[in-house]
Amino acid sequence: MVRPLPPLAQLRSFEAAARFLSFKKAAEDLNVSPSAVSHAVQALESYMGVKLFHRLNHSKRGEKALVLTDAGKSLSPCLSRSFDDIADVVTSVMAQGAGDILTVATAPIFAKSWLMPRLHRFVASHPDVNIRVNSTLNLSNSVYDRFDVGLMYGRGNWPDQTALKLFSETMVPVCSPHLLETGPVLKAPDDLVHHTLIHSEARLTTWPMWLENAGVRGINPAKGLHFNRATLAIDAAMNSLGVALEGKTAIKDELRDGTLVIPFEGPNMPDQSDGYYLTHPIGRGEIPKVAIFREWVLQEAAMQND
Repeated sequence: MVRPLPPLAQLRSFEAAARFLSFKKAAEDLNVSPSAVSHAVQALESYMGVKLFHRLNHSKRGEKALVLTDAGKSLSPCLSRSFDDIADVVTSVMAQGAGDILTVATAPIFAKSWLMPRLHRFVASHPDVNIRVNSTLNLSNSVYDRFDVGLMYGRGNWPDQTALKLFSETMVPVCSPHLLETGPVLKAPDDLVHHTLIHSEARLTTWPMWLENAGVRGINPAKGLHFNRATLAIDAAMNSLGVALEGKTAIKDELRDGTLVIPFEGPNMPDQSDGYYLTHPIGRGEIPKVAIFREWVLQEAAMQND
């Protein structure tokens, strides 16, 4: 049975104008022009054969004041309820679809160096779990308002999160082989005085901390090149711009292929709480998709630590 309904755009324009009693405000709400709303309402009135608004000339800023007629008063609440019901159902259906997606928030460098080389094993074992990877440096500043699991570098003290430590990160000085061949001598920590320090502001362990722990004197630890991403600091080191302080996990590919080298062995950092953690919002750990992914990550981390 065909329902005798006018075009949806006309109904939406009238409903918005009735809520605001203003074509201008309705237009802003619908992201169209006021004239478009006015013409849509006029078309709806022609279609129904009744006036829905009294248009008064004495209004502020030259805009016609709107007053609902009896017909408009009958139609407006019904449309508002109907649109609310439609919005609720659409949101519910979308949520059902999103419920099958596991959203993983992870630091960009960890996604590249650790997660991606292993993710194929999870996909093969759990083909029914769809994954969305959200690359972010800070859980609180994530571009997504919500996530299911985090794989992050830090100290495990994120608010409202359950954090399980996967492994510590060993921080080491790294540079390009070309810098070793053409630059000043770099065989011991004290030789860093002759080189540019590359700083990654995303790291918790910094050059000042490392140099103090190594007992190095005579170097201004704040000087050098500063980057807000570990990936940029690594690129700078690969391009022979200086010596970076990076984690072995983050640069394992570069160390393996020889684009970065560790010029000397430095001291172990005393703060062993720094590392990579699996996190999830408190109370969400037993959601099936979260539990499945958590167990897989813990197994992968255990294999790495063996």
